[in-house]
Amino acid sequence: MEELKKKNPELELILTFFSPSGYEIRKNYALAKVLYLPADLPGNAKKWITAINPDLAVFVKYDLWPGYLNALISRQIPFLLMSAHFRPGTLSSWSIPPTSDLLKKAKAIFLQDNHWVIELNRKGFENIKVAGDTRIDRTLEIANETQEQIPKLHIQFGTFDLVAGSTWEEDEDILLPVIEKLKLKVMIAPHDIRESHLQKLMQQIKVPAVRLSAITKLDDSIKVLVVDSIGQLAYLYALGKMAYIGGGFGKGIHNILEPAAHHLPVIFGPRYYKFPEAEKLIQSGAAHSVNNQSALQDAITQFSGDEGKLAGDRAFTFLEKNCGATPIITSFIREFIN
Repeated sequence: MEELKKKNPELELILTFFSPSGYEIRKNYALAKVLYLPADLPGNAKKWITAINPDLAVFVKYDLWPGYLNALISRQIPFLLMSAHFRPGTLSSWSIPPTSDLLKKAKAIFLQDNHWVIELNRKGFENIKVAGDTRIDRTLEIANETQEQIPKLHIQFGTFDLVAGSTWEEDEDILLPVIEKLKLKVMIAPHDIRESHLQKLMQQIKVPAVRLSAITKLDDSIKVLVVDSIGQLAYLYALGKMAYIGGGFGKGIHNILEPAAHHLPVIFGPRYYKFPEAEKLIQSGAAHSVNNQSALQDAITQFSGDEGKLAGDRAFTFLEKNCGATPIITSFIREFIN
């Protein structure tokens, strides 16, 4: 969206979310009108498309709504899918009508990689293109903005042995004993920053700890800094030697590209199979998946010192080799908008 607005400032963009977790963070986004997407119930999609009358609709990854696709097709409004990725066992659903019939009418389906191109072509999809994941481009931009965006106070904190981002309780259950045992200096940015959870987390930490909002200077005796706000984590990874990413004991891991952009090796829980970047980072030796305290301790030990620096460089190299999706997709989008 930012790339599109650079060349066409008058372009009108509508950004929709279905859940509050996304909407609340981006509701004041300056470049677009941010709205909730009405539920895909009979009649809703037709009314929504009629009211907005877009020149083009863009869907991301798995975010496909049959009612909206039908409404767009009936109005002859072009649509595309970007950053698409398929997990083993999910591709078959694309060959089942009406899903396949709807998706074959997309102007383009941009895949993250070329793994499924031949199979999709065999199933009759003639609109398949490979572009990559636009998140990589944005992540690299954010990393380059760190010096401008990160407060001077945070830089004074020095380097942390580990930055743990978007952690859930299951992550914290294995993290806290290892932090204590290895005597690590750690920053923890929990996914849930409600006061009830923050208070519980502070009580569970058995080493000197402080909340980010409560300090003006980090004392050397403090071993754990708890980030009790949102919006800074992508920059705070710059203060770490390695990263732990939460969510891997639940529905799936959070963003592992952000620490990779800061040359950090990455550790996460066992449920990462929805994310091709996680598998590729593991294959390159830039990441480890862990399922208990012992495995976490081994991963942290392995990523300490020179091996961690090499692994972090491999993580960054992965981003460099896989960036460039944004100009490909924005160039295609400009064919359909005036």
